[in-house]
Amino acid sequence: MGVNGAKKTLIIGGSLLELVVVFSSPDIVESVTLGFPDSADFVNKHAEEASRILTDNLKLRPDQSPFTKTMAAFSKNFRRIAVLDQLSVHPSLNLHEAVAGIFESLNRLNAWEMQNLRQDPKHLQTIDVDLANVVLCTKSGSPAMNRRGMLGLTVDYWREYHLLATSTEPSHAKWIEESETTWSILIGCAPIRQSDITVVTNPVRVSDKWIGANIQKMPLPDDIHAGPMIDWLEPVNTFVTTDAPKPGSSTDALDAAAPLLVPRLPEVVFAATFDPPINIPFSLCEELRRLGCGLPGVDVAPNYDTLIFPVPPGKPYDPSEPRIITHNHKVVVKLRGGQFSQSYRSSLLVYKPIYGRALSELTFSHPQQLINMLPYFRQYVFLSNVLEKSFKDRKPVHSAARDMESLSSSSSTTKTTTAARDTSFFNYSKFAISLGALTNESVKLDVTLTVHPVPQLQIVFPCHSRTGTVVLEIRENGAVHVVSQDVIDENTVDDQGKRPKVEKLGLLLQLTEDLGMWCEYIRTRWTQRN
Repeated sequence: MGVNGAKKTLIIGGSLLELVVVFSSPDIVESVTLGFPDSADFVNKHAEEASRILTDNLKLRPDQSPFTKTMAAFSKNFRRIAVLDQLSVHPSLNLHEAVAGIFESLNRLNAWEMQNLRQDPKHLQTIDVDLANVVLCTKSGSPAMNRRGMLGLTVDYWREYHLLATSTEPSHAKWIEESETTWSILIGCAPIRQSDITVVTNPVRVSDKWIGANIQKMPLPDDIHAGPMIDWLEPVNTFVTTDAPKPGSSTDALDAAAPLLVPRLPEVVFAATFDPPINIPFSLCEELRRLGCGLPGVDVAPNYDTLIFPVPPGKPYDPSEPRIITHNHKVVVKLRGGQFSQSYRSSLLVYKPIYGRALSELTFSHPQQLINMLPYFRQYVFLSNVLEKSFKDRKPVHSAARDMESLSSSSSTTKTTTAARDTSFFNYSKFAISLGALTNESVKLDVTLTVHPVPQLQIVFPCHSRTGTVVLEIRENGAVHVVSQDVIDENTVDDQGKRPKVEKLGLLLQLTEDLGMWCEYIRTRWTQRN
């Protein structure tokens, strides 16, 4: 530790990085500077933001003291770059460049997709923040370096209530980021020898050109693709070499070093960490392996439904039998005449249990493997999200998209959330709809879940003085397809006096992400023409 006047400086050096910590007093950090002296410009351009994050991790906030300040955030962030540094071999293998190189390619793909959407006639009036949501949730995701206080590369690929329009005001965007879940993949590296994987993944390659300059290409005559596709490239292999022993070294040292002087492939793979982990069926695990991704082994394969709804301790459970989950809850609705709370008695029947797993990490050799699987990750993230919101108690969140009660609240928090999200879709108070759909008795909502081969929800509920049945299929990218329904007929009208389209049943679930809200929308906003 060096001394500079009254200040002290701690310098930490690695294979390819240097960290300089300046203390204004023995226990007060003034600044942190991170540098990569031997790395390419596309690595060093992110160093300033990384330094700011590390400084924030160590500086005292006004409400903290040296006795209460923890290093948890700094330790987690520094470990991410330290692992890359430890696995690097100077000068032939720079893993900081390997990870930043993937970002360069994915960022170019993201910009190209955004530009295409801007030119799409359907999106001419769409603001950039909502276009970014479309790319995030339906295309290649949103890559970023040093995002949300985390060092390194993350790829966001799903977000709660992504179909609701978003305000461009910074305070609103901040509220959404802090209050609504975003699903991300953190990309780093891991040693092959320590990777408990069931598929051997090809080693890392250091390149910033994983995609061609034009982003897309036309298929070859014998290709199964009908139109343009992403021009994924295969960078050349990266080889590791070791410096030769110095002149005058012993014969034993020369003999020991001889095998290491031959260029060899790195014993390192790209690693992806899912934040948060996602619940997927085993069939999707097999598809990941077929693509060449490596997954950690599991001792016991649980049923898919138990990943979302764990079996309570001591409760009898036969994994080979159908399972019923019950949930009593309230759905707040707003109609002309006031705000009302409708009780629900919901049940979920898992008719045919299948095996699943919680996916928290995998190894891969090419970013194409992850991008190609994003539609399927979103499919099961959306399914889990709907099931959890519909059949689990959850902490109330003041979001106009999630909580109808907040629409008429006068609190400052609610004003922010209502402005942050365009919730006119949920604004019941502006429609003159009858209260006849509400009842003092609990509404019985029966849902049957099948996961294989494609997730389906069969929903049975009281609707328009009869029992309605709707079967919805959860498809890639969280799209909801109506397989069958009997709640819309020639006499059904919506709040504007028009017959609703059948496809709206699927869109409703994509917007609400909650079967109780979905059901109440149909029961109170749609009526039967006399």
